[in-house]
Amino acid sequence: MRFYLVAILSFTLIGIQGQILTGNVVDSKNNAIQGATLYWMFSSDGTSTSDIGFFRLERKPEHQFLITNFTGYQPDTTEVAPNELYIIIRLQEGLMLQTVNIQAERNSNSFSRLEPLNIESLEKKEFKKAACCSLSESFQTSNAVDVSYSNAVTGTKEIQFLGLRGLYTQFLIENRTAFDGILSTMGYDLIPGTWLDQVNILKGASSALHGSQSMAGAINVQLKKPDTDHPVYLNLFGDLHGRLESNLHLNKKWNDRKASGLYLNATTNASSRDHNEDSFQDEPKVNKVNGLIRNTFYSESFEGQLNAQVLNERRTSGQLNVESPYTIKQDIQHYNAFGNLGYVKFNKELQSLGSLYDVSYSQIDSKFGNRSFKADETRVSAQFFYMHPFKEGKHMLIFGPVFHLNRAHETWDQNKLTYKETTTAAVADYTYRNNIELNNSLTITTSQRLEWLNSDQLLYIPRANFRLLFANDWTARASVGRGYRFPRIFSNQSGLFASAKLWNLESTPEIETSWNTGLNLVGKPYWLGRELVINFDLYYTWFQNQLVVDQDESDSRIYIYGLDGKSYALQSIITLSYPIADRIQLKIGGKFTESKTKFKKGILVNLLIPKYRGLVSIDFESENRKWLCNLTTSYIGKMRLAEKTNIPVHLIHEHQDQSTDYVFMQSQINYTHKAFEFYAGVENILNYTQHEAIIDPENPFGTYFNATEIFAPVSGIKPYLGIKWHL
Repeated sequence: MRFYLVAILSFTLIGIQGQILTGNVVDSKNNAIQGATLYWMFSSDGTSTSDIGFFRLERKPEHQFLITNFTGYQPDTTEVAPNELYIIIRLQEGLMLQTVNIQAERNSNSFSRLEPLNIESLEKKEFKKAACCSLSESFQTSNAVDVSYSNAVTGTKEIQFLGLRGLYTQFLIENRTAFDGILSTMGYDLIPGTWLDQVNILKGASSALHGSQSMAGAINVQLKKPDTDHPVYLNLFGDLHGRLESNLHLNKKWNDRKASGLYLNATTNASSRDHNEDSFQDEPKVNKVNGLIRNTFYSESFEGQLNAQVLNERRTSGQLNVESPYTIKQDIQHYNAFGNLGYVKFNKELQSLGSLYDVSYSQIDSKFGNRSFKADETRVSAQFFYMHPFKEGKHMLIFGPVFHLNRAHETWDQNKLTYKETTTAAVADYTYRNNIELNNSLTITTSQRLEWLNSDQLLYIPRANFRLLFANDWTARASVGRGYRFPRIFSNQSGLFASAKLWNLESTPEIETSWNTGLNLVGKPYWLGRELVINFDLYYTWFQNQLVVDQDESDSRIYIYGLDGKSYALQSIITLSYPIADRIQLKIGGKFTESKTKFKKGILVNLLIPKYRGLVSIDFESENRKWLCNLTTSYIGKMRLAEKTNIPVHLIHEHQDQSTDYVFMQSQINYTHKAFEFYAGVENILNYTQHEAIIDPENPFGTYFNATEIFAPVSGIKPYLGIKWHL
């Protein structure tokens, strides 16, 4: 039996406890159905089928009915006999007159007990709980990833993860590194929400198979594919602040083995709102066009993809109705060709050969007042993997070579920097399972990556993950590993451009290196007849080399230099999820963070990272599945702000030593009728804003101007409407 390339490129193999049910999902003509979802009734334990329709699913004693869903086919509920280990599920096309209606639902935000790595998954249904116009907005109901604005004028969003900036989280699209380098802080805002099929949040060191940049973790995005997406899909969105967005998907199946898709996104915002009357726009004017072409093909021997993305975005902002205004302009262009190719016609099950390839060119052209920033980067990468099982899959080895070529240039305020990085690497990933099917309680995964940097530096990246299943309902994990990244000194700090501060570059490191270790505990016991999901994470990251950005040494300068001392981030996360009533799901989460770095003035808490955060999210879905409602409330704790020794007191306002804590609330309601879906929502229901977001806005060309210290929304309550339609 052959497996699709995704199996080749997956981080590791799934370990399983207890009885394992395997099988295939096919249509009435026995053709494999890829992407079908399967889950046990009254449980969040589930999976989806591979490209050959195969699935593997843990089964507990209380599991009796297996529910299977796939777009365009009738839902299927199968009663599985207690000792049955393999089944074939045949789905029928079209609608069916129901005589029996059994309701159940898989949790759209799930924590895996089976994966050797600590993976939190966001499914398609989770993206219906908020506007989700981009990937960055898909985390609004997650307790793991935080989203913040980089400054008060460009509206660019950046994530925080495990107590660190998103720079230290590897961004993967279908297992390949994406939007790295000069776009590291912006990439999550450049993938439209309608393109998302699934988002996997990998916490901790994870695997080194797909790169060493996952210093705190990785976010791996699965995009919709033309062979499983709707033939035609349209989404129209608008909010009261003037933002309009449209998405169009056009997919064509040429035959059973070839499919193509065109995915288009357009965004515009022509608003000139200034709610606090400081003369600066609350939100930038935006014009963005984003296009993706996807091609998939399958044969008896080879399977793969060929894709291309083109992006053009312009943001303008600044002062309104003044002479000689301070203006901001930011143009981004991005061109990317990527794909994969795998050979699958081996005699051994799970034996495969695969490759990933990626070529991209990115360009940024910005202006902040009378200062300008320009950057460009060319990236070429190729990866090859061979996967070989031993002893029927009890041992699995994946290994292969990797090549990366990066060329980048940056110019900020007459300071010019050039980056030339050539990397060749060898990577090997080994997985051990103490049992193939029954009682697989222990899984160990080790990754070894050896990289030769610029022909003069050898870097060793070891990683290890351990997973133990115990007491039927519980899983414990531990991980440790090293990571590194190439910084972009100006691009990575582009959120600081909107200020009058001068920049001082001292001795800066060519690479940043760190170690990460952590523990994870997942439990899914039954309480009062319903499944209670408990997830606890504890992760610690410490740096050996780091690019330090010091805003405390001087009120008028930003100092950038290499780390000389300690720098670390400790974060603990607890998330509970429970169906408090029929069709009502409650999720509660809390987070503690300690993130510190050695600056010139000593070891200080890192700026704009809250020590405490909380989340309460409640979902309601009607019995006929036509109505879906969500209300999410987030608590954001106090954050340290930069010292301001010499700034006049009357200019500081909300920029004291610490920010104020606040509550952010949002809600959305969806209604589905045949091929239409209508949705409406409100962001920032409590209308909380950082009213005095800019320091000295009346003198943007003066000494004290600073629009970069943002800890809360800068615009108020935001209602929105949208409609989706598919063929």
